[in-house]
Amino acid sequence: MRRIIFLFLFDLLISGAIAAWLYSTRGIDVALSAGLAIFIAFSPICLVSAESFTLYLARKKFAALDVKFNNLKALKVLAEADVVAMPYNRVLTCNEYYITDLVTEGLKQSELLTIAASAERDAQHIIGRTIYDAAVVRGLKLQKLSETEELQGRGVESIIKKIVVRVGSPGWIASHNISISINLRTKIDQLLVKGKTTLLVSTGRLARGIVALKDEINRDAKIFLSTLRQKKIESLILTAQPKKMAYRIAKDFEVDHIRTNLTPEGKAREIQVFRAKGKIIAAIGNDIQDLLALKTADVSFLLVGGSLETSEEKLDFEISTLENFLTLREVALKVGKVLKVNRGLAILSWIILVPPAILSALEKLPITFNPLMAAIGVAIFSTIILANALRFRY
Repeated sequence: MRRIIFLFLFDLLISGAIAAWLYSTRGIDVALSAGLAIFIAFSPICLVSAESFTLYLARKKFAALDVKFNNLKALKVLAEADVVAMPYNRVLTCNEYYITDLVTEGLKQSELLTIAASAERDAQHIIGRTIYDAAVVRGLKLQKLSETEELQGRGVESIIKKIVVRVGSPGWIASHNISISINLRTKIDQLLVKGKTTLLVSTGRLARGIVALKDEINRDAKIFLSTLRQKKIESLILTAQPKKMAYRIAKDFEVDHIRTNLTPEGKAREIQVFRAKGKIIAAIGNDIQDLLALKTADVSFLLVGGSLETSEEKLDFEISTLENFLTLREVALKVGKVLKVNRGLAILSWIILVPPAILSALEKLPITFNPLMAAIGVAIFSTIILANALRFRY
């Protein structure tokens, strides 16, 4: 918008200056005719129609695809994106967790689940809610909390009967100098290789057991990643899962890059690293833990259905399926091609119409180039531009 205003003001300045000179040398009739002809010929009308009508048609296309957008300028960035970043859980998986294993040390399984569910009583994350719901379904009597704190990408820390209870990733638990037996460490590795999410449960300074959960693979995600590779677009998987999970992810999906053991801040840093290498990053996510990474990317997509959907943060696009991303990118590529041609036509209109308009003021033309002729020329070019933009409809 600022560029258009600048061009209009510049056009007015040039045509006004020439008109003032002609008024002082050849009279008001010549000044008005030549000045107006120059103003019309050099006006950015063609450039405005080149962009605005194309983007208007893009909006209609998005509406038909049931895609919400908050930043049309991101279309240009999307067309140039060469890396797609996304989390493992909730995007490559179905986001429907269920508990598969309860590994205990010195406790009954019901006791371990009771401790974990009590700590997760107020959890907002789907994994915490899954643990809590499982305990409720089994009719376990949960303990009251005095304090609790949910840490994104790490776990939950609660105080139950003056004892600190933590439920979270093995790495996070270990960072608090919690004693973890060799048996539990070995079992964690075995569960990770099977593609299961493992949470350690600790009370005080002692790890008491493991809660393992499974989330089924999203079959549509497999097709999506395969299509990305066919289109020469790299995939970047960002996950809080331990490094051993990378083997399972690579086995299940065709991915180019996997980064593990990441906090929300770590995911954002990985995207910054790729951007520093000259990559254009499109990020997809649907959980509040993905927000920082999404905002760090060049263009962001909210995949509806997660906790981020209720956030007040507005991302560039909102899509209902991963397939929508591929469709949008095709639209973005087409928008780019149409805009490139239309901008070229707008510049061509200046090249053809402005010189005769200026020369008419100097009486160098064998025929008169008046405002009407300038208007007809602008109308012809605008019509060609609009016709080219209508290719969007097909």
